[in-house]
Amino acid sequence: MEQVTTPPTTGHREPEQAEPALDEKHVAPASRRLELLIAVLAVALAVVVLVLSQGIESRVDSGGLAPSWWPAVLAGSALAISLALLVLALVRAPGEREDLQSGTREGLYRVLISSALSVLFLVAWEPVGFIIACPIYLAGLLATYGLRSRGLVIFPVAVTAVIYVLFDVILRVPL
Repeated sequence: MEQVTTPPTTGHREPEQAEPALDEKHVAPASRRLELLIAVLAVALAVVVLVLSQGIESRVDSGGLAPSWWPAVLAGSALAISLALLVLALVRAPGEREDLQSGTREGLYRVLISSALSVLFLVAWEPVGFIIACPIYLAGLLATYGLRSRGLVIFPVAVTAVIYVLFDVILRVPL
């Protein structure tokens, strides 16, 4: 009878080789059209935000910077960066995207749901108010992207409270 001996275990295990993910072969192809589309959309969005920021009214005449100053600075910065992105998309070859996966049905579904939630949030803001619309919107986004815990309630309420206190109470910018 042959006796087989095994080395003593020390509780340390060799790392197992992870199997490659099935989606690793779905690399997104380089696309000049996609880069141009993203750059043009970024420029358009920055212009819209810049124009809308000029309509922000102050409740109090503080004699200093208007409430529209910071959004205008951010929108102006976004516009400058977006224009640089547009120029780069026009003059250089599209970048390699081997670190990105191509689109999936689940990703498209999430984008559509997020877009619909965003439109509903903007429509609901005026009639029901920010304090009610914001946590529902954030909870919907979190659920869309897979959060299924107490954070689905705690996080949206906390973010809404911080935004309300910062803008409505401290900065006196009506929400």
